[in-house]
Amino acid sequence: MLNTLLSIHFIFVPLILLAGGLSLICGATLLVLRRGVADTDTPAGSAAPLLTRALRWLLIATAALGAIQAVIGGLIFLTGARPGEPLHYVYGGIVLLAIPVAYVYSDQKRVRRDLIITVIAVVAVIGAAVRALMTGAPH
Repeated sequence: MLNTLLSIHFIFVPLILLAGGLSLICGATLLVLRRGVADTDTPAGSAAPLLTRALRWLLIATAALGAIQAVIGGLIFLTGARPGEPLHYVYGGIVLLAIPVAYVYSDQKRVRRDLIITVIAVVAVIGAAVRALMTGAPH
């Protein structure tokens, strides 16, 4: 059972990195498209409605994958297995919470500011996922 959970936990890493990377590309592209556009001039979706929708779904996918990863990690913890370094828990927490916290901080009115917050959160998720991968294996 433990080996199966560890395998699933490991398989989710590239999925989170893929979803996060695509989110980052969409977010950065939207930031470039909205450069010089005041937040009050145009609504969020008018710059590139398809890209805006894609970003929203990619953020949901990244956050959902992070949540599933945390649940699997919790099950692994309950079996008695521990990561190689305790910092693994911190990095896992960042993967789990960065996007939901960014959403809470966004006010859905200042589009450029919200995009910047989102892009920073996605960068944090990608960095934390890579570091979690490095600190997870037992020594």
